[in-house]
Amino acid sequence: MGRIRVTTVALLMLALAGCGSAPQPQPQFQAASPESAPVTAEASPSAPPSPSPSAKPKPTKNTPVLQRGGGTFHTAAGGTDIVGSAGSLRRYQVQVEKGITAFDTDGFAAKVDEILSDDRSWIASKKWRLQRVGPGESPNFYVKLATPDTVDRLCGQVGLITNGIFSCRAGSNVVINLRRWTNGADGFTDMEVYRSMVINHEVGHFLGHGHVFCPGKGRLAPVMQQQTKGLQGCKANPYPYPDGVHYVG
Repeated sequence: MGRIRVTTVALLMLALAGCGSAPQPQPQFQAASPESAPVTAEASPSAPPSPSPSAKPKPTKNTPVLQRGGGTFHTAAGGTDIVGSAGSLRRYQVQVEKGITAFDTDGFAAKVDEILSDDRSWIASKKWRLQRVGPGESPNFYVKLATPDTVDRLCGQVGLITNGIFSCRAGSNVVINLRRWTNGADGFTDMEVYRSMVINHEVGHFLGHGHVFCPGKGRLAPVMQQQTKGLQGCKANPYPYPDGVHYVG
């Protein structure tokens, strides 16, 4: 009985892994989007934009990455104007773990800013306005690029299992796994699409949204679907409001 109990616990732990999420119900191909929950201001964070459409980086799936960094973070200097025309203001800082050299802090911050200021991102809801702030400011959340070991540590602090593979939202930390930022995921042929999706997905968790499933084969995947784990027959989609108006959930 002891051996069976240990095996069962191990399987349950694996089921928690991925995108820093709690256990998931079985896919039902139906949309479900919870109401945004209150956001607390706890302390806790892209490569440069692609030079042209023809030069967009493609996922490689197996490029080696630094497994463990310094455990502390560089914060991007400066900030941005407020983006979004209506809604509550949420301020964020962007950070890159010390030891990561493949992506610099300013470049990662520029990509995060580009993604979150897009008219198809969360500001399209008119519920949120966003602004990046620099060191010494008091953000509501952090967008961090971290090595797999550090992701596991930060996500593990809130009971999430990422197995060195996935990203997560842990309290006020939106933690992006260097492995995913470098290699993308199956089903994505364009790294820009994947990177936009993972930022919007994890920020969506901070804004109060939970996971949903593919609403039907051939349809756009909701951004809160765990697209990193698989598209479930849907088409890859990096934005919550793909046309700038209608939420896909």
